[in-house]
Amino acid sequence: MCYVVIAGGPNKDLKPLLSRLSEAEKIICADSGADALVPFDIVPDVVWGDMDSISAETKEYLVNKQVPSRLFPIEKDMTDSELCLRSVPMDKKILFVTSLQGRPDHVMSNLLLTMRLHLEGYDITATDGKTWVFPLSGECAWSVPEGILSSGNTCSLIPLGSGAAGVSAKGMKYTLENKDLIPGSSFTVSNEFDMDKKEHGFEMKSGTMLVIVTPKV
Repeated sequence: MCYVVIAGGPNKDLKPLLSRLSEAEKIICADSGADALVPFDIVPDVVWGDMDSISAETKEYLVNKQVPSRLFPIEKDMTDSELCLRSVPMDKKILFVTSLQGRPDHVMSNLLLTMRLHLEGYDITATDGKTWVFPLSGECAWSVPEGILSSGNTCSLIPLGSGAAGVSAKGMKYTLENKDLIPGSSFTVSNEFDMDKKEHGFEMKSGTMLVIVTPKV
C-alpha cells in the first residue's frame, strides 16, 4: 500500500494503475489531477490546489461525493503537486502520477522534484502510467520491478547534479561496469533488458541519477 498523488496535466494513462489505485492507502489529487479519476469513478480522499484548471464536471462530482478540498491561492511559492507531495508523511511510500509529456518546464520540474524528495528521505516513484521514473542516490543497488520488466521497454540512466560514480548494470543488453556518468551525456540512454537473464538492475557507488523505464518507440 502507498499514497498516490495525482498531478494535473495531460497524457496520463490510469488504466495500467487501476490495481494500485484500488489498493492505495490514500489518493491525493492536485487540482485537475482529479479529472483523471472521474472516468473510472474513483473517489480521491482529498483535492489540493487553487482549483484554477479543474473541470466543472469534476467539481460537481467531488461535491456529490463529499470529497474534502484544501484551497490555495493561484500565486504561491509551490506548485499544487509539491504541496500535495509534502502533505504525505515521511514514512509512507509515494506513487507520483504525473504527466511526462506536455510543457517541458512542468515535466522537468516534477522530475527534479521527485529526486529532491528522494534525497530528503521520501520513498517516491513517478509515472504517467506507461513510463516509470525511479530516483537513485548514494551507494545503492536497485532491481527492476517485475511489473515493468519487458522486452518492449527501454531503460535509460539520467545522471543529475555532479553525476553518478561507479555505475554497473546486470541483465542488460549493453554492459556497464563501474562507469562514471556525467550529466548531459547520452551514453546510458536506451539500454534494453536481456530477458534471458534472471536479474536486472543497477548498482551505484555515489551520486544521483534517474532510472527511466519507458516503452520502445
